[in-house]
Amino acid sequence: MIKIDLNEIVSAVEGRPTCPLPAGYVEDVVTDSRLAKSGSVFFALPGERVDGHDFIKGLEGRVLAAVVEREVDSSVPQIVVDSTYKAVGRLGAYIRTKSGVTVVGVTGSVGKTSVKELTAAVLSQKFSVLKTEKNHNNELGLPMTLFRLSEENDVAVLEMGISYFGEMTRISRIARPDIAIFSNIENVHTENLIDRDGVLRAKTELVANMRGDTLILNGEDDKLAGYPVPAGKKALYYGIEGDMYSSASNIVYHGMESTEFTLRVGGEAVRVSLPASGRHMVMNSLAAAAAGKVLGLTLEEIKAGLESFVPVQGRMTRIEYRGAVIIDDCYNASPTSVKASLSVLGRAGGRRLALLGDMLELGEKTKALHREVGEFAASGCADILVAVGELGREIADAAKEKGLDSAFHMERSEAAEYLKNELKAGDTLLVKASRGMKLEEIIKLIMDE
Repeated sequence: MIKIDLNEIVSAVEGRPTCPLPAGYVEDVVTDSRLAKSGSVFFALPGERVDGHDFIKGLEGRVLAAVVEREVDSSVPQIVVDSTYKAVGRLGAYIRTKSGVTVVGVTGSVGKTSVKELTAAVLSQKFSVLKTEKNHNNELGLPMTLFRLSEENDVAVLEMGISYFGEMTRISRIARPDIAIFSNIENVHTENLIDRDGVLRAKTELVANMRGDTLILNGEDDKLAGYPVPAGKKALYYGIEGDMYSSASNIVYHGMESTEFTLRVGGEAVRVSLPASGRHMVMNSLAAAAAGKVLGLTLEEIKAGLESFVPVQGRMTRIEYRGAVIIDDCYNASPTSVKASLSVLGRAGGRRLALLGDMLELGEKTKALHREVGEFAASGCADILVAVGELGREIADAAKEKGLDSAFHMERSEAAEYLKNELKAGDTLLVKASRGMKLEEIIKLIMDE
């Protein structure tokens, strides 16, 4: 954490101390009392099931101070605020400004995590980089990421995810990106954002709160290609097709292992061997390459960064099992990302199996979008399809209607047992659904000896 004392925190969170505060620098900020230590500041977050205020007495002698919404009878020094949730954001914004780091904000409907990881891998070739971990990309997670900034960091690559209108305004006021990358605009969270136009409007709330002026946009996405860039901002487009700032050509897929392509960015070209498969991963690489070029990296540094990429657990993670390969892609899912993963599966040798589940928060088009995925799976991507979940039935039915006779809808335990017995050496099994479906539990059941 960057150097900050309790008086700075009082000012940043607009709080009121209940007693004289101890001197010294804060070592970290926590919202989980189990992680508290002598140099910590604990933020007491109220919740439906657990209220952080109930744990403050147990922190006596263990923390520097607690940030609270109501004073608690305890010897722990306390800073009273109107809302501890808002206070977390205020402190995150203060630390972001004080640190002076360059912030690259990554948003979009699909591929945010991969773009974030690729961008961090590229920029790490020249800078000390902090990046979002796990799914800490919302109003609480983003400032908690900023709390991890150190004096050594030059750049922060922050994933920015939303589900509602207004959320991006709030988190972008914290992050204040210098560069903003937009991966795409798809039918995701349309339960709240209505349609793709609504998704575009919600995501681009970010632009008004940027500290810098550079937008890196997917030039193959019709909504982003047609986005009216505000005065004072500049757009750099990336894509495989067309005249782009960052582009790829001569793409060669090596099964599910890697992809070679010629990267051209800023007028220069180099051959890249990316340790990931799929057109979508090439597109994600182009966004990262553009960010690297904007921040002054050489083409060789960009190449080295892309080739050092390591996929996130649950993002096309390869698991060897009994001579077969299980592809754990359970991190999350949307119609676009499921189709992209199925396309990669389609290049696997041996039998190709897919375990798919519900894609959540798709709004009124939910059934139609699940049927699209089923039809796509039946177009030559999978030899056997097993679908679970209420909406998984739509996937299986559509695949069967398209001619994939080996398409089944099953209960979770039945699916695990079937795949455990069916999976043979040489097979490849893709597992993908929205995070809420917890399909990683089925992977464990399949592999349980």
